Amino acid sequence: MSTYDPQVRPVKNISTIVHVDFILFFNQVLDMDERVQMLTSATWLTIMWHDEYLMWDPADYGGVKKIKVQSNSIWLPDLFYYNSALVQHQPFLKGTIIKAKYNGEIMWAAPVNFKGHCKINVRYFPFDKQSCEMKFGPWQHDGTELVITGQGDTSVFISNGEWDMKGLTWVNNVEYYPDDPGVPYTDVTFTVYFQRRSQFYVFNLLVPASIITLMASMAFLLPPTSQGKVTLGVTFLLSKTVFLMIVAESMPPTNEVPILGEYFAVLMILVSLSLVLNVIVVSVYNCGNCGDPLPHWVRVVALHVLAPIVRVKVESKRFPPSRAARHASGRPSAGHRVTAKLREKAYEKVPLKEKSLNNHSQQYTVGDPYSMHNGGGMEKENSHGGMYAGHFQKIAGELRRMNDILITITTEALSVDKKTSTKEKAIQKEWLQIAKVLDRVFLTLYLLGNAMTVTYLLVTIHQTSSILEDIQHAQDNNLEAHYNSA
Repeated sequence: MSTYDPQVRPVKNISTIVHVDFILFFNQVLDMDERVQMLTSATWLTIMWHDEYLMWDPADYGGVKKIKVQSNSIWLPDLFYYNSALVQHQPFLKGTIIKAKYNGEIMWAAPVNFKGHCKINVRYFPFDKQSCEMKFGPWQHDGTELVITGQGDTSVFISNGEWDMKGLTWVNNVEYYPDDPGVPYTDVTFTVYFQRRSQFYVFNLLVPASIITLMASMAFLLPPTSQGKVTLGVTFLLSKTVFLMIVAESMPPTNEVPILGEYFAVLMILVSLSLVLNVIVVSVYNCGNCGDPLPHWVRVVALHVLAPIVRVKVESKRFPPSRAARHASGRPSAGHRVTAKLREKAYEKVPLKEKSLNNHSQQYTVGDPYSMHNGGGMEKENSHGGMYAGHFQKIAGELRRMNDILITITTEALSVDKKTSTKEKAIQKEWLQIAKVLDRVFLTLYLLGNAMTVTYLLVTIHQTSSILEDIQHAQDNNLEAHYNSA
């Protein structure tokens, strides 16, 4: 080793090419950062080549056939990880131990963690499958000096709970670069295929979001008179916004919109639409409180066309019988009955006055029995009593007529007020029925929109699964071809 120069390529003939066997054992996905599109992986590397300057006869060294030395003390191929995301590319072969055999075979083996760029396609998130490339090759030694040949192995792969490994392929390439035209450079490119475990996102994002969306339909089941319809819709809209923000934070800022993002966006639109529709329902109901009459075409379309379709029972409007019909039937109307009753009560009071007056007059008529002895006493009393009796009877008649007029006015006022109140209640009831019909129509449309959204999601997931199966089948064929060629 005293004459060994680690700076010199380990060949005695300058035209000899050093063949490097590169074996990658993919161990684990440490991190997959979708936002910065970076893959951090744990690998085991085994690199082998032949060193013509590191050969000996075991018989000369007590039968020693292999030794272990520091990697910095011998020649190492200048292999680099082309996809490195580190600020500065660093050679990963130095600072380890290598094994050297007496026949010049060198084996370098060590675990290495790589952090590299990986183009992540989030279109089918969270049902996506990603493929990341890991390219290794020499930086200074061209194809006339060093040729690298790769091989991959997934037998030591450990799932990290989020990603499952679906395959590993490799290709040995010969590249030509513009800074050294016409000179070949060799490299090996590994492609690692992963599939995301979607259960976490299904149970923590999809299921809660779907439940909230279905619960938003409960606002349509509240009566139009309830003030909580709009409040409930606003609450659900805010919760959907929070879910959409969570998905947006986990996605890279690219033009590709994930399926989950589309699903949440559609759900948020549906919840927003439900809020608007509930506001419309409440506004329609308030039209009845304002006393606005219901347009005829609205009554026909809503109560006669839409109501049977959406299964809303409409109460038929019943008008009270006309006054002529009431008289024809021989039964007095409610107003006549009230008038008669008031008159009866009034007359009961008036005769009491008359009775008192008559009693008073009778006092003058009957007189004192002792006045019979007084000449002309009875006639005097009779004359005064008759005068007072006639006067009081005249006053009683006037009071009776005034009482009749007052009763008539009161009865008519009560009748008009009752008619007005009945009309207002009828208008309010019609608008309430319109609001109920709109509630049911909007609920049907809302549920239909949700069903279409879920159907779209399921169809997309099924298509994604088919695509992944085709990719997996192609990968299996590639792996079989690699193993057969080896």
